[in-house]
Amino acid sequence: MKDKEYFSTGEFAMLANVSKQTLIYYDKSGVFSPMYKDEKNFRYYSLSQFEALDTLISLKEIGVPLKEIKEYLSKKDIESLAELLKKKNEVIKNQINKLRHISNKIENKSVKLEKAIKQQLIEEPYFKRCNSTNILTSSVESDDYKKIMGKIIEFINNCKDKEEFDNGNPIGGIIKKEDILSGKFNNIKAIYIMIDSKSIIDDESVKPKGIYARINHRGGYDTTHISYKKLIDFIEKSGYEIIGDAYENELIGYLSAQSQEEYLIEISIQVQKI
Repeated sequence: MKDKEYFSTGEFAMLANVSKQTLIYYDKSGVFSPMYKDEKNFRYYSLSQFEALDTLISLKEIGVPLKEIKEYLSKKDIESLAELLKKKNEVIKNQINKLRHISNKIENKSVKLEKAIKQQLIEEPYFKRCNSTNILTSSVESDDYKKIMGKIIEFINNCKDKEEFDNGNPIGGIIKKEDILSGKFNNIKAIYIMIDSKSIIDDESVKPKGIYARINHRGGYDTTHISYKKLIDFIEKSGYEIIGDAYENELIGYLSAQSQEEYLIEISIQVQKI
C-alpha cells in the first residue's frame, strides 16, 4: 500500500475537523478504525471513510450513544442505517421546533423589556388609540389570595401546553368597568395573555379597539389604587368617560426588578369623548 493514497491520523483528523485523540479513541473502542496500520502501528485512513466518520460525528452530536453506533457499524446493514437515520432526524426536527419556540419566547420578552425601558420614562397619564388585540382569558373571581394564585398558575400551565399561547407575553389582569367606577381597583375578575392565534376557543376574546387612557404605575399591585385615582381624575378633567374594563400589563416585574417598589405596571382603560 502506498501511504500517499491514504491519510495519517493527523491529516484525517484535520480533514474531518476532529482531534487526533478522538480518532485514536474511536479506534481503541472499536467504533471507527483506520483502513490499515503499518508495521510501526501507524494508522492510515482512506477518503472513502470520510462519509462514515461524518455520519458518526453527526449522530454523536445529537446524543446517540457510541454503544449504539458501534452496534450498527458491527453489522453495517443498510436497512438498519436507514431506520436509524430516520429516527434520529425526527429527533433533530423536534429539537429545532423546540429551539425555535424558545427563541420566539425570548425575543418576545426582549421586545417587552425594551418597551418597558421607554415606558418607565413616561410618568404622566396619556391617551392612545389602539387596535383590537386577541387575548386568552381565564376567570379568577375570588376573594381568597391563594385561590387567585392557584388560578394564575393553572392558567400559565395551560398556556405552556400549547406553543401558540406560550409566547413569552406577561400575564395581565382585568378589572371590570363597574368595579373601577366603585373604587374596587384590586378586584381582579380575570387574567389574560395577548396571543396571535385567530382560532376560536371558549376562553379566547378580544381587547376592543378604541381610545385608552393609560398610566404607568411604579410599585406593587397593593398600591395600584394610587395610579387608578390619578388616571380617573385625568380622564374626567380631559372630558372623557370610562366605557370599558381596565387591563393591567406588567412591564417590569419579579424577573427584572429588585423589589416590588420597582415594578412597572401599565394600566389601560377604554374611554370615549363625552
